[in-house]
Amino acid sequence: MSRLVSSCLLAAALAAPAAAQELPILDPLHTQLITQEISGDASYEHIRYLSTFPHREGGSDGLWGAAQYAARRAEEYGLSGVRVIKQPATTRPWNFTAADLWIVEPTPERLASTLASELHLVNNSRAADVTAPLVDVGSGSSAEIAAANVAGAIVLTHGSAQGVMTRAVCEAGAVGIVVFPAPTGAANGINGSAGMWRPAQLRRYAVSSSDSPTCAPTFGFTLSTRQGLALRERVAAAAEPMTLRAVVDAGFTSEAGDESWMVMTEAFIRGTDPGAMQDVVLTGHLQEEGTSANDDASGVANVLEIGRALNRLIVEGRIPRPRRNIRLWWVTEFSSQRRYFADHPGAADSIWVNVNQDMVGADQSIDVMRKQGVTRVPATRFHVLNDVTEEVVEYMVAGNTFELAQLQAGHPMYPKPHLMIYFHVNTDHGPFLEAPIGKAAVSFTNMPDRYIHSTDDDLWNVDQTQLGRNAASVALIAYAMASAADDDVDALAAVVAGRGVRRMGDNLRHALTWIAGHDDKAAAYAMAVDQLDYAAARERLAAASLAEVAEGGSDAAQALRAEIDRRAEQMRDEVDRAYRRVTGARPPRRGLTDVERELAGLTPRLVAGPAEFLTGRGQVAGVSGLHGLMAYEVSNAVDGSRTGLDIYRYVAAEAREAGTHYYGTVTADAVLQYLRNLADAELIALGE
Repeated sequence: MSRLVSSCLLAAALAAPAAAQELPILDPLHTQLITQEISGDASYEHIRYLSTFPHREGGSDGLWGAAQYAARRAEEYGLSGVRVIKQPATTRPWNFTAADLWIVEPTPERLASTLASELHLVNNSRAADVTAPLVDVGSGSSAEIAAANVAGAIVLTHGSAQGVMTRAVCEAGAVGIVVFPAPTGAANGINGSAGMWRPAQLRRYAVSSSDSPTCAPTFGFTLSTRQGLALRERVAAAAEPMTLRAVVDAGFTSEAGDESWMVMTEAFIRGTDPGAMQDVVLTGHLQEEGTSANDDASGVANVLEIGRALNRLIVEGRIPRPRRNIRLWWVTEFSSQRRYFADHPGAADSIWVNVNQDMVGADQSIDVMRKQGVTRVPATRFHVLNDVTEEVVEYMVAGNTFELAQLQAGHPMYPKPHLMIYFHVNTDHGPFLEAPIGKAAVSFTNMPDRYIHSTDDDLWNVDQTQLGRNAASVALIAYAMASAADDDVDALAAVVAGRGVRRMGDNLRHALTWIAGHDDKAAAYAMAVDQLDYAAARERLAAASLAEVAEGGSDAAQALRAEIDRRAEQMRDEVDRAYRRVTGARPPRRGLTDVERELAGLTPRLVAGPAEFLTGRGQVAGVSGLHGLMAYEVSNAVDGSRTGLDIYRYVAAEAREAGTHYYGTVTADAVLQYLRNLADAELIALGE
């Protein structure tokens, strides 16, 4: 076998692990054929082309072009049912032709231009040809603006673009803004980068696309931190006000229509069993700003490459056609899926699981902060998909992690492979998981990332090997799930059972640790019992999902559930013995607080469908102290059979399993209030 290292995942990165271990959920030959057909270089070429589309955001010509490109390539690859779906949206289409910002006095100098980067122009800027003095307003607070004479001026700020637009332009009479990243503080909130870490970086800014009676936004230009600080110094040192000229050619119109719209593209690899009605959906999102090479041209490209590779192998007869459809969706992030489900009642019934890719090409060598995470399925949607994903990820990691013994055995290694992480819903798998859709879903996402939403998200920070590694992983997951039939039930049941033992054991460890270490032994015991109940209930969901695989899955699910019940009883006995050992007393009887009694008297149920959730979700008030993802799980746990107390204990245990540093602490009061908020939005009935 060749050991040549190629940028695509051929012999070195993927065939070598196959020689070292097998992937038990797939035929070894099929695993090898899929991993060797996938090409990170092919994905990279898609990204190279997609990055030439300017401004791939809602209603833009660039987004429309990207959707058409995905459809065109899908048809070239022989995929079925290819179509571009134009969807209604709430944001106005916006496009620009050109924009320039010049110093005209005292000496002409160009400060910003879309010729250099489209990110020099703030999204939704209105057309303008304005000459005005420049006034520095610092962070753009109300006090700073009030202290400056901004009427008729262009303001320079390192604050929020929309906030300064409102305070300086709409309220104080300024004519436009120039904004740059603050030299300190986290950029974009999630990237862990300060403005001085990448001082030449331009970041994405936007102002509202809507006009109101009190605020009609104008235009904004963006500078880098380095440019902004230098300009501030010049303004402060100037004897006379600096005069700028801003010229913006932009407007709310598009080639695809001036009404509000977004878009998604769909294609299929058809399965052999049309009656299965259990599509495996792969997603990546089309829209973003600028080049957006990693976020998320990488996901778009990898979905295309997976479609090409799997379809070619199937058509050429090298791997069998799967039983289920593999459905490929290139979407407008979050919004397309929610809109699709709202517009097509019952469409979710034909979907089994989702695997998403968002930021899957990040060159891991250029920043120690970069990490390729793969989300677990959240506890409310637990499913065999989780264990298939973990099997594939561990298989890939085994061949992409440096270990001296493996190197001596002749297997090349690559640094920083995938890492399984607790769930988040910050990308396109979220709409599948959430109520009322309720499908199992996972996502491959690089985070943290200090290049996202900036001029640095370009081809130079994308790595072909990483692209191929992720595409191969997703292809294996998709093909295993789509092909699963009676002959595969035993192997899948073994994976679920084995990993389930590990998960239940981890929760037993938590339970015993609390009893050993907490001063309040009665409270620790109650928490321990809840944790064991949660662990068993989650494994029962995984077992139940085996019945969805094929007819033989029902017997496997029943047998596994009996084994889970047996283990749960053993663990409860162990916790009881531990309590008696450390206290010398029998485990206490458990009482309920007033709030817990109120929760016990509720049996919440969903009363709204996808269309109602589309508009009503944003009306649900959050609860202080309740992590947003745990609020998400509270709504997902509403199924008409769990009581409010069941929901509280389940979600609280899920948070404890990850740790307070991850999801915080879930309280009974917070869960009760959030359930009431859901009911106030008419999405659930409390079932009192």
